[in-house]
Amino acid sequence: MSTKIRIALFGIIIITAIATGCNSVHPIRLNYTMPPSQLANMSWYEILTNPPKIDSFKVLNTGAVKVPLSGMLNIKKLKAANADTLDKYLWVDVFVFLFHHKEKGWFMIDTGLDSSFQNKGNIKGLMAGKFIKETRQQRGQNIAAQLKKENKHIQGIFITHLHGDHTSGLPELDRSLPKYVATGEEFHHIPMLYYSNHLTDQDQLFELDWTKGANKFPFPSVMDIFGDGSFLGIHTPGHSNNHLSYLLMTTQGAILLMGDASHTKYGFKNKIEPGWVEDRAAAERSVEQLVKFHEMNPQVKVMYGHEQ
Repeated sequence: MSTKIRIALFGIIIITAIATGCNSVHPIRLNYTMPPSQLANMSWYEILTNPPKIDSFKVLNTGAVKVPLSGMLNIKKLKAANADTLDKYLWVDVFVFLFHHKEKGWFMIDTGLDSSFQNKGNIKGLMAGKFIKETRQQRGQNIAAQLKKENKHIQGIFITHLHGDHTSGLPELDRSLPKYVATGEEFHHIPMLYYSNHLTDQDQLFELDWTKGANKFPFPSVMDIFGDGSFLGIHTPGHSNNHLSYLLMTTQGAILLMGDASHTKYGFKNKIEPGWVEDRAAAERSVEQLVKFHEMNPQVKVMYGHEQ
């Protein structure tokens, strides 16, 4: 097949994909009613020293994916820092975070990988290989197997953002579980180019309205999700249009889950935002805010999106 024919066919596929709708899967969006909160009137010291209501926190590693370094970190800034000798690809872990609230029960943050990642995974399409080059997962490492072993009754799933590596566990989870995302967070499902079986038109997403969050320096919007100061959602857009980081007050101490606002320790320490962003200026601001918060509160444990 000649190059011209390949280009023409690819053009036809692109046009067809656009014609059928870039986001042809539209989960049902419902508003999550935020409970009353005193967060706006509290200092960070008060928030971080309140008696914790989260009495258990666990990290589950559900496998790894090989991705371009240019997606994890802004290559231009790496080169400016003379760090361009790094490999072009990285193996990064994909985590699920479990936590138990004394009154509300067990919850998940993000969904990990299902068992299909023992063989290429469940993200398909002509463009899928641009994001995930290879997958690696041991038998029994998938999220369903680990949840069965944990024997926890999960009440709901909080998702940092709707990118494929954070929703890939959904196909083998109970579809009736409540799923929470930031208001306006987009799910990318482009027929033939980049698509998955992660969400359907029947899935329900409860939206956390970050526009009603409290302004708590250095963050413009912080949400008190349970209303008792134990579990906070922080609007950290840039990598995705309405990405959330989460701050948990636990008996192990306060824990900040940055999600993909900062994929790696290197990126966080050097204030380098991800390479894959939907809004670079917003991504830069989010990293700067997260770094500033940790400088103000160094006792808070930080966990990066794909590195521990």
